[in-house]
Amino acid sequence: MANSNPKFRIYPSIGIARLGNGPAEKDKVIFSPEVPWANLYETDQNYLTKDGRLKKQAQRFYIYECDDHGNPRRQVNTEDFDIEWSVEVANKKPFWYDFNNSLDLSVIADNQNLSPNFVKDKLAPGINAAYRNPNVLDQGLRVKDGYDYRKDLVNHPGMVSVDANGKRREIRGQFPSSRFSKDGVSMLAKRMNVDAKDVNLGTVEYDDDGTLIFYGADGISAALNPSDLNTDFADNSNWYDDICDGRITAKIVRKDTGEEYRLDDEKSAAWVASAPPDYAPQIQPLSTMYDLITGASNEYHEPELGTVFPMMYRLYRMQWVNLGDFLAPSFKETIDELIEKDQFKYIYQKEPKAEADAVREKIFNMFRNPAYNMSNEPIIPSKNTTDFVNRGSGTEELKLPYYPGDAIDYPGSPAQWFAIPPMIYEQLRQWRDGHFYTPEGFDFKDMNEMGAFYRDQFQESANDEARKPLLMTRAVLETLYGGGFHPGVELTWPMRHNNIYSENREAYRFIVDNHDYRIGAYGLREVRLNLASREEQENIFYNDFGFSMNSEDIQRSMEPGSKDSWFWKITPGDLTKWMGIPWQSDAGSCQAVYVEKQYPVPSWWAANLPVHVLPQDSYKKLLDPTITEDTKRNIYANRLEWLHTASTGFIGYHAEGGYMNGLINMVYQWKDIGVVTGRRLDLDIDGIPEIVYVAYDSKDN
Repeated sequence: MANSNPKFRIYPSIGIARLGNGPAEKDKVIFSPEVPWANLYETDQNYLTKDGRLKKQAQRFYIYECDDHGNPRRQVNTEDFDIEWSVEVANKKPFWYDFNNSLDLSVIADNQNLSPNFVKDKLAPGINAAYRNPNVLDQGLRVKDGYDYRKDLVNHPGMVSVDANGKRREIRGQFPSSRFSKDGVSMLAKRMNVDAKDVNLGTVEYDDDGTLIFYGADGISAALNPSDLNTDFADNSNWYDDICDGRITAKIVRKDTGEEYRLDDEKSAAWVASAPPDYAPQIQPLSTMYDLITGASNEYHEPELGTVFPMMYRLYRMQWVNLGDFLAPSFKETIDELIEKDQFKYIYQKEPKAEADAVREKIFNMFRNPAYNMSNEPIIPSKNTTDFVNRGSGTEELKLPYYPGDAIDYPGSPAQWFAIPPMIYEQLRQWRDGHFYTPEGFDFKDMNEMGAFYRDQFQESANDEARKPLLMTRAVLETLYGGGFHPGVELTWPMRHNNIYSENREAYRFIVDNHDYRIGAYGLREVRLNLASREEQENIFYNDFGFSMNSEDIQRSMEPGSKDSWFWKITPGDLTKWMGIPWQSDAGSCQAVYVEKQYPVPSWWAANLPVHVLPQDSYKKLLDPTITEDTKRNIYANRLEWLHTASTGFIGYHAEGGYMNGLINMVYQWKDIGVVTGRRLDLDIDGIPEIVYVAYDSKDN
């Protein structure tokens, strides 16, 4: 009889695979990072295949044996165990709801990630959401034994398994689904008089060392009716794509005793989600999903420099993908001034007190307070704006960061602008007040030197077999955006609530005291989702709130014993069902946001979807020995709109001209747009760094 035992667990507990039109072969893909920051300074990586195709990002999963407390100790290998992996994913996007403002903005929750002012001051109410594909109905609500056509909107191929004898399987999906059809033909497709489409959701492979590789799909999106155009950034009826998410489980059998273990519960199973390409894989988001999940735990964190600096460093590096972070005013400009005045050391030193305090006070005051007390920052223009004199009249300078936030659909709200998570803002406040520890020997001249130190600490920590699997999860989650969801092209607002994580606190706690490595105040932790059991999944897989969903539904779902608590029990497809469909529409929309002033130039989520880049042609010119140093400085400073690396057109904010054409073009040209990649540039020219990040596209190979 098989045991379900926390002595064995799958890592990373949450994995991300990204789409690409390159092959699903392990020597022709990029793997998800397994050590935080390890790839930041790579200069020899290529994210395109030799024939110019965009490489997929694959996710590798491992099985670890744990001690009696569930702490990982050693990787399971094929010498000691027979291993069978199983994967069950789904795409529920067409089945789910339209996206407006995040529905939790009107919810009162015990949550460090959301200011109570959202509800108290009605800063940005959650906006009701109606069904996608509202014309597709559950006829059982109208007539006895009527067919539920909405179930056919879910692409759910079922479980696939691989082992040493059958090493590779495609996850063969279909839209609309024929899962409930008696003759193998989709009832919905028949009713619509269209042919169902094969929409595969990825590939899984059993590797020789007993690990599992999950390859994302090919990035295919289309409408069932070819004449239907994608005209919305998130919600397009009759469309499908090949994003998915779902559970990763395993069965292992000890070779010497025949003892069998099943890794399929919330303590031991893992989850995988596919996502659009990360077009700047070496540039991390300012606020990461790891930050957000840590904030959801509602734990107290000792103030520490190792928590504040990563946020500042990520913002500093945004200069490579966003003009607003490259020019003035910007955080980069402030840091460069400190370096020039020999004051950078006050980022980590406390003496002499007056000078150091003044530097930290200046930096702290640049950031927006996530409590969102009423402010007078400029507003984001909208076609619905008729009055500029109330909230957002622009009498105060725009604060950092210069990115839109949750309330983009609520003109004039201060929450139109993004703020760093409250947990990190509080750490920043403590840092301002001098409540932080500086490790011995800190002596850095600039941000990159200090960043390399933390990179080295992560790498050293990963040499410890007990820490390595936990670092895998952190490394993955630090590639994802955390916050400012509209709806976001990866994972969205339910991730900021602790309800979505395992109720078993053992699966959501600190694992390792990290003070010997100084890698951040919230260190290393297990992060396991609140997975539905197999029995629960049978009952709740197709649950919804009816024709429309509102904030009251979400509030009820959080109440103990609620009949709607199924909302937080995760089944395949539940993490990605919130994302825009097709994914290219939302990805292409996340560009510049124009305001009344020319500077700064706000933008969306440029760490994954760049806005302004250094093109490869400019990089070649910088290497040309016949060009003067002054001209090279001009070339270096001249950035190009990212979408111009292909011919999608520059989409910009939703109200900009050419928007519809841009959405349509993105569906076909996403694979041709430049990927920002680190390259050496040892010119010894003042103002031009040794490593630059260059946009390479399909024409450059």
